[in-house]
Amino acid sequence: MNEDYTEEQLPYIADTILSSLDSQSIGATVLALEGDLGAGKTTLTKTLAQLLGVQETVVSPTFVIAKFYTPTKGLFTHLVHIDAYRIESLVELGPLGFEQLLEQPNTLIIIEWPERIKEALPSNARWLNISHTDKGRHISEKNYYEKKS
Repeated sequence: MNEDYTEEQLPYIADTILSSLDSQSIGATVLALEGDLGAGKTTLTKTLAQLLGVQETVVSPTFVIAKFYTPTKGLFTHLVHIDAYRIESLVELGPLGFEQLLEQPNTLIIIEWPERIKEALPSNARWLNISHTDKGRHISEKNYYEKKS
């Protein structure tokens, strides 16, 4: 994915992302959203949650670190929204049950500020970078892990 978009096009972008994700039969699907403050990570997460049929209001979990939702549409039965901005050590992931979350099938974990916990993320995590442009936003895929042959 490498696209410019406006706020009006965000549902299309979110749908494209969801269509490209697989519900893992073993373990969670991890979507890592990078971008500067105000780039649109939470806004994208809200749109993804809406498309998944989440009924609750989705807000940034900056102070609580993680929020848990139940999708009613699509492949995933659990949605976990994590904001790693305030995490200073990987040890802080323990109380969240992060390792257990990664093992949970049919779960989509969306992580804002994933670079803060990169070492704890699985190698198959999908990394997307969101940035500002003159006309809106730009989203591009990044590969942080070398493919092993």
